[in-house]
Amino acid sequence: MNKLQQNGHSETIEKLNELYISTRRKYIMQTETGYVTFNRDKISTIWTLNDGMIANHLAGSKTYGIFNGNHYNKFITFDVDYADDQEMARWATLNVIRVLQDEFNISANDIHVSFSGNKGYHVDLFFDMQISAEEARRFYTQVINAAGLPAEKVEFRPTWTQAVKLPLGIHLKTGRHCWFVDRETLEPIESFDYLNEVEPMDSALILDALIELTDEQEAEFERVVRETDTSVNVVNTSDAYAKAMKILDAGQLLESGTRHTTTVLLASFFNSQGFERDEAVDTIMEVLYHTPPEYFSEGSEADMWECEAIRLVDLAFDRDYKLGNDDQEITIYKSEMLAVLNAGTFRQKQMAYAMLVTSKRYGETFYLTMSTASKMTGAAHATVNSAIKKLVEIGFIEYVRKGEIDKAQSRQKGRPIYKANRYRLLIDKPQAGENSVDVKPAANITDVTTALFELKEVRSLVGRTEFTNRWKPVYAS
Repeated sequence: MNKLQQNGHSETIEKLNELYISTRRKYIMQTETGYVTFNRDKISTIWTLNDGMIANHLAGSKTYGIFNGNHYNKFITFDVDYADDQEMARWATLNVIRVLQDEFNISANDIHVSFSGNKGYHVDLFFDMQISAEEARRFYTQVINAAGLPAEKVEFRPTWTQAVKLPLGIHLKTGRHCWFVDRETLEPIESFDYLNEVEPMDSALILDALIELTDEQEAEFERVVRETDTSVNVVNTSDAYAKAMKILDAGQLLESGTRHTTTVLLASFFNSQGFERDEAVDTIMEVLYHTPPEYFSEGSEADMWECEAIRLVDLAFDRDYKLGNDDQEITIYKSEMLAVLNAGTFRQKQMAYAMLVTSKRYGETFYLTMSTASKMTGAAHATVNSAIKKLVEIGFIEYVRKGEIDKAQSRQKGRPIYKANRYRLLIDKPQAGENSVDVKPAANITDVTTALFELKEVRSLVGRTEFTNRWKPVYAS
């Protein structure tokens, strides 16, 4: 058994190599009074940084730090250093974490924080593919500007001239261990195992954040940030529905450099409409696949779009992001409900009502997935599908798009992918002055019917069995 296996740190050493080390020829070593830089390119007899030295670092007998790859970074460290104020260091660190999550949509699981050993913290992001040092620094600058933090207190590391200490060692001046910490409490996680579970994040998230926006796009981005509050379940303004539908009608991004904000918008839109997560992702990808290549940043690839679509859909669904008017009252007219009550079986009436409500919330042309329809009617998918076919037959609705294969997605995934069906309501428009009722989203078909029709009217519109089983008990209660 070799030395590395004996000390039990072989997996951690492997992770340090994977996540942190870009060059072994140049590194620093801490002493009790400062740091010494070693550069094999200048002195050929110097040892390169090797696994035995890293093992000594983890054992606490030596403390090492590393530089970037000169022209590229495989990770970024936000080096928070308020040496004279521990509380300010904590505040600044938590602020960097908040901004990374809320304003740059970095998952909490991709943000890793360690104690510097004195009074500061290192906030690390690791990338699955290296990015240029210039891009890394530009991203760092955007983050600290958004956080309102000075560069002299939250420094960019590592560079080719400024190293950063490796974590999990001993700060030789203070004697304190540089453990990773909980990103919410900043309490130490006194274990080497934390690093062993870390996986690098998608570097495209960093590169996308560097897209230059027009003044109009920048104003829109600032508005969304300003109006987003994760403590409530409504984001964006009412015109977001029109914008989402305009994108879906066009079938592509409307402007270059808007992939990320469009994905967030559509994820919230589909959550509002009750889509399943995979349906939301597929429809977002349909839009992206049909967008001209010049609308994307250089190096932006379909695999990255899909990973990001999945992540942002999960975020919207987990936090229940919805667009602004999903809880507003809608007006339903008696003639519209008359068309509903003439739609066939009770299940078909329920489906017609669901279609009517959906058209009022989302426009004359609308999406309604099987999952959404099942939730609205309480019926199985097969029943829903049968009811929709019946409504088409009787002229209540028509298909705007049905069973259309998405050629771009199908080519990409190697299997048939179908575009979401879209519908249009065909019933006559209400006449001026006719009876109506304003209803909340929770209102169902029986609530609206009893508000607009007398019992004897319903008796004349539906079959005897349906009246006895479905409607008579409602009016009697």
